[in-house]
Amino acid sequence: MDKIKDRIKNVVCIFSLYSEVILCTVLGGILCGTDYIEIFRNTATIIAGIMIFVYYYSFSEDKSVEGASPYILFFISFAISNVLVAFTSVTDIGTIWMVAVAVAAIRAGIGHAVSCHALLLLQYIMLSSDVKENTMLIVFYAVIGILLALVMSEIKSNKEFIYASIIFTMLTIVMVIVLFNFDLKEVEKNKVFTIKCLAGDGIMLFISWFVYFIKPKMNTKRTKSATFGDKRNKKRDKKVILEFLEPDNILLKRMKQYSDSLYSHSVRVGRLSYKAAYHMGCDCLFAKAGGLYHEAARIYEDVQYPEACKMLIVEHGFPSGLANIIMQHASSEKPKSPEAAIVMISDSIISTDEYLKRTGKRIHISDEKLIKSIFNKRIAKGNFSESGMDKEQIEKLMEFYINNAFKENL
Repeated sequence: MDKIKDRIKNVVCIFSLYSEVILCTVLGGILCGTDYIEIFRNTATIIAGIMIFVYYYSFSEDKSVEGASPYILFFISFAISNVLVAFTSVTDIGTIWMVAVAVAAIRAGIGHAVSCHALLLLQYIMLSSDVKENTMLIVFYAVIGILLALVMSEIKSNKEFIYASIIFTMLTIVMVIVLFNFDLKEVEKNKVFTIKCLAGDGIMLFISWFVYFIKPKMNTKRTKSATFGDKRNKKRDKKVILEFLEPDNILLKRMKQYSDSLYSHSVRVGRLSYKAAYHMGCDCLFAKAGGLYHEAARIYEDVQYPEACKMLIVEHGFPSGLANIIMQHASSEKPKSPEAAIVMISDSIISTDEYLKRTGKRIHISDEKLIKSIFNKRIAKGNFSESGMDKEQIEKLMEFYINNAFKENL
């Protein structure tokens, strides 16, 4: 059922995307009095652009259409940008039509923002009344959009937002001067254009700030299904989880008898996962159990690891959510819940720390560098794309690990 709903949601998103762009392209043509043949030609061109855009989102890691988190905000801002681009067919309106680029950068990262900007820029080139007179405007807006995506995607705090706003405003002024070939008299002559650009920057930055501080909700539906299944089994599964967390649990004893290093590693991962999940407002007991038993199948020495995981799940009666974490770890699947993502990261941090200590290299690597390296690799591989966590939550989780992962009293 969830797959069907996700598929319907994706179809609605793609239909909305096509509708917004096509309707606004036609609107722009009508506003400037373009003949129907030219409107048809522009529409055909923009459809080709949308197809590339959708292909990028549909087949690239962590870039599904609904991945622009939260996707509703993205499509609202994208609709506004399309309408504004349509009005550039009548008059230049400065940079304000790039508002969707700012929103995408803030909430989903530079990849989403640049691809969004490319589609809007294509539409601008076809509709703008000023491009034919000054082709340098294309370069101007192309560079401004990329700078906007770059600057906004790097914001991680309120203080950084202030710095980013100042930097982007100064970059816009510099680009205006470049646009007019460093001729200050020409800049003065076109001061209305400069004012429009700076006003557009101000509005975009305000909207970006507003969007940045909307606290997104975790994908609670996904989290609940991954953790405890349906509501009827919730109490039963929680009781089972608590039994697995008892210090004298038979499986923990088997792990300790099998290998002290496996046991101590698992305890560290479980403890760290618990703290991280608590910090993120997730199910900390479930995360702790996932950390404790993520490699418990190692006790079956003469069995292939994936098969050993299945044996472990059946023999000890793991709840479905805990079983999913075990199997995801065994097959290197992407985590399907925030708790599973937390266990994945906790294991990576503890394992890397243990390896570097064994090889004598740990002293040369700071906690922050180690953790950021792990997160960057996981993000690049798209490991968070199905976890129900967005960019801000991932950054919040990373900050927790940087400040707490190696505290002795954790």
